[in-house]
Amino acid sequence: MAEETESGATLLAKKEYARAVPLLKREHEKYPSNPRIRLQYADALAGAGDLNEASTQYEATAKYYDDNGLTVQAIAVRKKAEKVQQQLAAQQPAAPEPVAGKSEPLFERTVPRSPLFEVLTADEREALVKEMDLEQFDEGAVIISEGEPGSAMYVIVSGEVKVYTRGTGNSGSVYLAKLGEGDFFGEVSVLTGKPRTATITASRSTELLRLDKEKLDGALAKHPGIRRVLDDFYKKRAKHTVEAMIENLKKRG
Repeated sequence: MAEETESGATLLAKKEYARAVPLLKREHEKYPSNPRIRLQYADALAGAGDLNEASTQYEATAKYYDDNGLTVQAIAVRKKAEKVQQQLAAQQPAAPEPVAGKSEPLFERTVPRSPLFEVLTADEREALVKEMDLEQFDEGAVIISEGEPGSAMYVIVSGEVKVYTRGTGNSGSVYLAKLGEGDFFGEVSVLTGKPRTATITASRSTELLRLDKEKLDGALAKHPGIRRVLDDFYKKRAKHTVEAMIENLKKRG
């Protein structure tokens, strides 16, 4: 009886993609404007090997997020669509070399509505987004550890993370904050080269966009204006960073 009550989302979490597809398709047809259900349906299709339909559903979901100013979510979904398209390309016979020129942009809109990206030029934004990778972390997974070198910065697509720092004496770890969708972290270590000042763990299943320092450095070499934007953005939000929380904690101690 238990199997009869399992939802498409539950089956998707168990990676039982073939069983999840018809259930999620039914939910999507019932709630066609719900992007989360459409995204789950696309994930199940991709897992079950129906790559063409998965690609269609990913693109429709990304367009919805883009049209509603949810830039981070749109980027993440298009990263999934890219992987599916690469799988499809690998299944096709070799095609003629394409004519040289610019590749299709990740965004149809000239300027996405997002404070992190809107001040970049189109070329700068495209260079930065191109270098991001999508990662999944299960509940309890450690994303970054205090004291380690800063090798990447992260943007939260979905889920939630918790921030901790080492306490004084024998007080153990001290909880600082929760960060959710749209928040980003790790940029200070990447920009300054300083070690991580906190440990950050996934408090539930979480998707992140990761930008490695080496890839950021490569983008900066071609587009030096990106560093100015990141530096300015960091200064404007300096009072709200993880580092500022830790400094206030030390002052209280």
